[in-house]
Formats: sequence, C-alpha cells, structure tokens
Amino acid sequence: MKKTFVLLPLLALCVFSFNVVSCNNEELFVEETLIEETPEEEAEETPEDTEEDPTEDDTDTTEETVAADPTQPCDFTLTNLAPNSTVIINCIMDLEGATVDIPAGVTIVYEGGDIINGTLNFLGDAEIGGELLNDTFTITGTTPQVKADYFQLIPERWGIVEGKVNDEVARNNRDILEATFFKLHDLGIATVKIDAMDAYFKVDGYLNEGVPEVHAVNLPSDFTLEMTDNTHLRMQPNGHFRASLMAIYDEKNITVRGGFLHGERNEHNYNSGFVDSDGTTSGSHEWVHTMAIKGGENIVIDGVTFQDATGDGISISSIYFYFDSRHIRSKNIRIINNKFLRARRINLTLVNCEDIYIENNEFIDGGVDTPNSKGTAPSCQFNIEPVRHWDNGTLVEYERVSDVYMRNNKGILTGATGGGFNISHGNGPIIFENNTIDSSVSYTTAEGVIIRNNVVNKYIKAGNPSNYNRTDFVFGNKVYGNKVYGGIVVGGNGVDIYDNDIEGDIGIYLGAGAKDSSLGVSNTTITNNSIKAKSRGIMAINATNNTLIEGNTIEMLEGSTFALNLYNTWSENSSSNFVVNNNIVTGTRTNESGAHTSLIGANSIRVTNNKLGCTIITGGQNTVFTGNVIDAEINKDGLVFNEDCPNSSFTDNTIILYTSKTPLKIKPINYKDGLTLSTSVQISNNEVVEK
Repeated sequence: MKKTFVLLPLLALCVFSFNVVSCNNEELFVEETLIEETPEEEAEETPEDTEEDPTEDDTDTTEETVAADPTQPCDFTLTNLAPNSTVIINCIMDLEGATVDIPAGVTIVYEGGDIINGTLNFLGDAEIGGELLNDTFTITGTTPQVKADYFQLIPERWGIVEGKVNDEVARNNRDILEATFFKLHDLGIATVKIDAMDAYFKVDGYLNEGVPEVHAVNLPSDFTLEMTDNTHLRMQPNGHFRASLMAIYDEKNITVRGGFLHGERNEHNYNSGFVDSDGTTSGSHEWVHTMAIKGGENIVIDGVTFQDATGDGISISSIYFYFDSRHIRSKNIRIINNKFLRARRINLTLVNCEDIYIENNEFIDGGVDTPNSKGTAPSCQFNIEPVRHWDNGTLVEYERVSDVYMRNNKGILTGATGGGFNISHGNGPIIFENNTIDSSVSYTTAEGVIIRNNVVNKYIKAGNPSNYNRTDFVFGNKVYGNKVYGGIVVGGNGVDIYDNDIEGDIGIYLGAGAKDSSLGVSNTTITNNSIKAKSRGIMAINATNNTLIEGNTIEMLEGSTFALNLYNTWSENSSSNFVVNNNIVTGTRTNESGAHTSLIGANSIRVTNNKLGCTIITGGQNTVFTGNVIDAEINKDGLVFNEDCPNSSFTDNTIILYTSKTPLKIKPINYKDGLTLSTSVQISNNEVVEK
C-alpha cells in the first residue's frame, strides 16, 4: 500500500496549543504533526515508484534537545502564569522569600528540579508534583492536588539532621517530622514512605504543655507510614518518667509498616529527679514508651521493630476514664508481624481498649535485665492491666479491656530474666491461641479467657486463689489443647482445664499462692488431661470447693513422689464439693508393677473409680473413698491411715498386693501405730487381690 503524509502548517495547530513554561526556552515548541492519508484506491506500485530521487536531501535535520541541568537556576519565574498552563520544573526555582500567586488550573510538573524559599499561593484548583514538596517553601490558598500515589520523604529535604545530636536539634527533628506528616496529609497525600533515615527525636516535655502523647511524633488520621529496614527513629535520651517516641492520639484509620523504633533504656537518666508541672515524679521511670496509641481507632501496626523501651514497647489506652462521658476509646487495632525486643517493663501493654488483634509477632526478652538497666515490674512480654477498684460496694472501672485475640505469636527468652504473658484484669472474650511461648501464660481477675492450642515451655497460671468464689468477675475461663512443659497452676474461680498435654515437676497444682488457707479453687473442672510428673501429679492445698478432677491420666516419672496429693480446708459437706473420679495413675520405677503413692487429707472429698497406687489418709473429714483400684507398689501396703478421718467411708475398693514378691509383711489396710479411728469411719466390702 502506498502511504502519503501531509505536513500540517503550524498555524493550523494553534487551536490545539497550550501554555508550557520550562527553564530552557528552546524546548517551548510544538512538534510537527504527521497525518497518514490513505487514497480511496491503492495505486499499483511500480519499479519507478521505488527508485530513489537523486536530488533528495538525505541530511538528518532533527533538532537536538540539550537536557536541562536540574541544579541550575531557572531562567524564568512563576509570576504572571496564565490560567490552565503547565510549568515544568527542571531547574532551581528560588522564590527569594516572595509569595507568588498561582492561577487556577495550573499544573506544576517535576522533572528533577526544585522550588525553594518562599510561598506559592494557589488561587484555585491546581496540581503540583509531590516530589517538589520540601520544608523551604509553603503552600497557601486553595489546596492543590498533589500528583503522586505516595510521597517519598527524604530527610535532608526537610531539614532532619541524622546521627547523634543535642536536645535542641532532636526537638527540631521531632517538630519537622510531625509537621511534615500533617502537611502532606493536608495536601491529600495518604501514604508517606521513608527509606534511609537514622535520627534522634526529643519527645519529652511538661504536662502543662500537653499530655505525653502530644510531645511525641504524632500521626494524622487516614494515613499510612511505610518504613524499611534502613529507617531508624530513636528517642533522644532523657530523664523524664513519661514520654513516647511515636503516638497515635485521637486519630483513626492509620497504618504503620516497617522500620525500627528505638527506646533509650540503656542511656536513660534514672536519677534525674525530674518533677513534672503537676508536681509528680517517679523513681521507676516505667512509663516511657516507643509507641503510644491513645484514642486510636482502625489502626494497623505491621512489621515494625520496637526495641529497648524504657517502659513499654507499645501501650494502648484511651482518652479520659472509661466511665467519663468524654471517653474516646481505642478500638479495632491490629498488631501484626512485629518484633518486640527488650522493653524494660512490658513489650506490649493493653490498658484501656477493645477489639485488639495481636497476630504473628515475636516478643523477645520483655522485662529483661541489661547491663545498664534492670527490668521493672511486672517485667513481662505482654500484659492486660486496666485499673479498677471497689468504692462502697460498686466497681469503678477507670479503664476496661475486652475482646482481645492473640494468635500465632512467639515468645522468646534468651536469658534467665524476663517475664511471660499476663492478663491481670480483663473482660472476655480474651483468646490466647496457637502461640509458642518460652515463658509462662497467666490470668488473674478476668472472665471469658480462653487459652488454647499453645506450646508453653514454662507454666500456665489459671487464676489466683484470692479470687476464690468470685463469681461476679471471674468466670467462664477455659484452658485446653495446650502442650505445657511446666505444669498448670490453678486458683480462684470458674475455669475448665481439659485436653492438655502437661509435663512438669507438678502436673496440676490447685490453690498455690493463697495468702490464707480459706482461699483456693472454686467452681472448676480438670478433665481428660495427660500428665507426666517429676514430683507430684495433681496437688491441691488450701480450700477447694465445687471442683471436679476427672478422666486424667497421670504418668509418674522415675524419682517422683506422690501421684495425688490432695488437701482441702473447706469443710462443708456436699456431694459435689471436691470430686476426684475415674483418673488413672501409672508410673516408671526400678521395681516392677504398682502405681505411685497418693496422699489424701481433704475435707468433703469424693474419691471414686480411680486406678491408684498405695493411698495414705492424712486427715480430713467427710471423705468418700469408693470403687477405686489400689495397685500398690511392691513392699507397700494398700490403704494406710496415718490420721483419723471422721464421718468418712472406704467401701467397695479393690486392693492389689504383691505378697509373693516381698518378704515384708504387707497389709491391704494398715494403720499408723497407736491410731484409733473414729466410730464414724466405715470400712467395708473391699476386695483384696494378692499376686
């Protein structure tokens, strides 16, 4: 096909022209336009058509365009721009301190240059390249549209000084970074990215100048901050006892990704004697955090490393007390894929919040001692710790935490110090599942706690004896499906413990830590657990009320002592008080056959249908011992009374003795020398099997 081209005159294009300004005047031209013209009928191509015209000029007349040097001053100004024109900035546009009016419809395009030292006053809707923004010129008037999907913040363009600096420079760094975030946000930029930056920020101040979070580097609503492994924000060392490096304060819809937030626990001045404007001071300096979220909603913290906080890595709380009508709640917060290292007090703290999702994080050495600073109480990886107290019989909730989901996290301890994962107070649901923990997991005064399917290399502490019979605030808790290498300690009220695989010196320990023997465990079930014990299988001390121990398998390891070691100070008579039913005791020992010894000295206990070893009665009253199989060790009696046990019955049990394997005179039922049982003790219908 033969193609012909028509060159349109420049004059004919004038109706399509637009205003363009650039630093190089030779670039201000309209290119010739070639329009392909196709005849209605194609002419047949002949050899003559393809012959070259010997007179045709083959010289290349293309005009060379010299690239502009973006470091050179512009040879034009921004004054008197026409509306709807386009300006290309490929040079240094120095406004020389002036305010320049920018008409409506103007587009300012970045091509490597810069605008400095002045103010652009936009008179209407306009557009500017985001790369041109910096701290040396300001924008007033109508907010222009910023042409950028995100803004790449380069520290030196905004006056941030990196490296170790004095307090004045560090304060200026804080002011610049926070102001830049809010300035960019006001220009409609939703995402700011920071790559290489290593800078200190002074974030401590007096309370009469603002709450601690106000002194931090704050983030605006509807904003994403993306950092990299090259981004390090460091708290300037100080002697304040309450400060935060970064804060989200009464803001919504914020995401923070990547980067490092460094505390200053090893450089902190703990002996500063600092007194705040309200007259308060602190010896512990424990409220100095790398991040504080206070009154934040719809927040995502993703892939950030928090390390060496003087207090907490992250603290999540609310503005005003929970009961205050002005209360601004922190809620719907996701803490995911982060790393928490060596916070002096707690790596992550929940104080006053709800709907918190904590997933796929690493918690390392929370509360650990370091050479320059000791950990401070409670010295742990994680804690839920709202403040509340009773006032004339009414619970006053200053703070409240509820609806917490902690999944697929790792808790790592590299040394002997450092703590576990704690729930001091809380309202359910509080779900702790599929975590792998080097330390312990515990709760104290809480309802609706579920601890399930975790690997715990120390112990689980389910409740506290001080909450014995506290049916008002401690109930509905469950511990199940866990692999536990340090045993389970049970105290207080209202927990179901089942289907756990437990190893430890003591498999399950009820009532430990009570300050009074009248306190212990109430309204609790312990069922279908598999226990391997080095010392005792299941042990109960102090008070036990309305508690069931059933269907557990207890394997006593070599060198262990007592399979069951059960005591109970609670003395009311009830058929449902303390029931031990259908448990199996096995053991590993040098002598063949027989199970480990059990000690029972409890009040109001029913021991039924269990497979036990030698059982020694050490006191108590109102005991029912029936339907059990006692498979005594070689050289051991079957049922032994060391103390009287009034108002009790021992009936319908099977006692297996290994008389043929020992020269000792062993008995199915024996008594401590000189002991006479009360007439209210019934012993009958017990079968003896000798082997």
